[in-house]
Amino acid sequence: MSQITWDDSYSVNNDAIDAQHKQWIAIYNRLDQAMLTGSLADLAQVREEILQAMMEYASYHFRQEEEYMKEIGYPDIVAHKRIHTDFDDRLYNYNRMIRNGELVLNSELIAIIKNWLLDHILKTDMKYRDFAAGK
Repeated sequence: MSQITWDDSYSVNNDAIDAQHKQWIAIYNRLDQAMLTGSLADLAQVREEILQAMMEYASYHFRQEEEYMKEIGYPDIVAHKRIHTDFDDRLYNYNRMIRNGELVLNSELIAIIKNWLLDHILKTDMKYRDFAAGK
């Protein structure tokens, strides 16, 4: 596990969305830090709080991003929205499992969030950045 540091290569050339991506990385980094330094009791509490924050933030961020894609006339908006919905569903399921006391490995949770975050920003979001730049 490791912290994610914002890099300008993550930029989608939209200050508001970049700020949201930075906020998302900060939420991830809080979970990562808690896993490294916290007691098990602290970690359980922090994990629930951060997962809840990530779910709420995802909802807000995805709406903003989808609004921007509409504004620029991005042709792949439907596929992009489907990816957002799938990730929302994953976060919801993890949250439900944790609240029900089911075993969710912290390392699995954080790896999925990190991989999705970086993969989504560096691949999927770059498609609408490149589209906007080409207009």
